[in-house]
Amino acid sequence: DIYASWCQQNLYYPFASLGDWEITNFLLTSRLSMRAIDKFLSLHLTNSLPLSFSTAKELRSHAEMLPSRPHWNAQVVPTTHPMKSPVTLYYCDSLDCVESLFNHPLFMQMMDYSPFCLFTTTKCIVRVFTEWMSSDSPWDLQLKFPKGSTLCSVILSSDKTHITNMCGGKVAHPLLISLTNIHMDI
Repeated sequence: DIYASWCQQNLYYPFASLGDWEITNFLLTSRLSMRAIDKFLSLHLTNSLPLSFSTAKELRSHAEMLPSRPHWNAQVVPTTHPMKSPVTLYYCDSLDCVESLFNHPLFMQMMDYSPFCLFTTTKCIVRVFTEWMSSDSPWDLQLKFPKGSTLCSVILSSDKTHITNMCGGKVAHPLLISLTNIHMDI
């Protein structure tokens, strides 16, 4: 990442702060036109906010500096039996997916980077298990890695999903990926 050095100084780079990122995220996902975003940004109340952009064009240029999402690839899978249509495998590179999750600014405050123990009282009598990182397994694994390493555990799951019911009954078997580092309540 060419902006890695800037991200070390400001976790929300190219945006000034978490608030700046939240307004950006809202505006970019709201389906507002560029003109409507400019109108919103010209409001007196909005001008009093410490935003790193003042026009929709500046907002877009900031957003274009964000890391891209993993790219989709497609590959036709050869079969030994004749099929009505070819079987196509759509996929993203799994390491790119993990990196994208690990570096996503929305998860920054909702991620555990090291194992922890949680107790009901200060006397440490009753231990509470809330996340995978609060169990014994991450502690055992963390001891096997060099000091300063971060444990990153991947969760994979799959389920049959109907894509079309009316015309052909096509199904998919998506492989979903997440990290145990991300809090469960997200």
